Amino acid sequence: MEKLVATDDGLTLWTEAFGSPAKRPILLIMGAMNQGIFWPDEFCQALADAGNFVIRYDHRDTGKSSTVDFEKHPYDLNVLAADALAVLRAYQIKKAVIAGLSMGGYIAQLIAINHPDAVERLVLISTTADHRPYMAATMGQPVAEFKLPPPGNKLTDYIRATAANPPQTALAVEENMLQGWEITYGGNRAFPREQLTNTLRLAAQRSANPAASFHHALAVLASPDRLESIKSIRVPTLVIHGKFDELLPLAHAQYLAQTIPNAQLKIFEMGHSFMWSWSDEVLGSIVQFVES
Repeated sequence: MEKLVATDDGLTLWTEAFGSPAKRPILLIMGAMNQGIFWPDEFCQALADAGNFVIRYDHRDTGKSSTVDFEKHPYDLNVLAADALAVLRAYQIKKAVIAGLSMGGYIAQLIAINHPDAVERLVLISTTADHRPYMAATMGQPVAEFKLPPPGNKLTDYIRATAANPPQTALAVEENMLQGWEITYGGNRAFPREQLTNTLRLAAQRSANPAASFHHALAVLASPDRLESIKSIRVPTLVIHGKFDELLPLAHAQYLAQTIPNAQLKIFEMGHSFMWSWSDEVLGSIVQFVES
């Protein structure tokens, strides 16, 4: 079931729901620059089959959602959190399980901090309370001042190499994106090249202005860390993280789990991205958590 949703500032968000509205609602919030379809169809349907009403959506500036003139209308993570709440209202949901991946986890934290009445349970996947080390490292800035570690050299080397030799054809762009995605995976399981290639091609077809997704980096840069504010979260929280996360090393998850009261930490032998490679394990952990 697809639905277009209006945001507080008059934009339109594409959303899609799986399962019966009578079941427990779960809102899935994707990471930066990525469309809702990067929550795999099979994952969403299996989560719905487990007795949930599952909603995924395209952030503003991605996919079939509205794009923004960022210079005239800048936004930050609080605005993206308001977008998520607008999705819940459109489906007449007062309280939901909020699950966020990477930047989606930043947004999920803000919802739990500032709108606790809207959150039944919180699931934080491959995310952090402090995005600044990642942002600084990927921009070539010093990282020594931060409490939590920066991303690994594989990622920063990839970014530098891409900037020095940008891909010039559509095929080269796709291959470069796959190289970047491969870095986000880790552990000994095969990189899901076929599934990611198909999803990247579908994403390209769904987006009128792919460059608009880079606004998410500006939104993150405009937002403060949540190192202290997550201490106020009181909803049951599950932190899921990869032992081999190249973007946000494991210490980021450990900080979340130690700082959010009564949070649980589940560590898998994966990297930053779980989709397809670790979908069954992540799905099982979420189902067990929401039913406990």
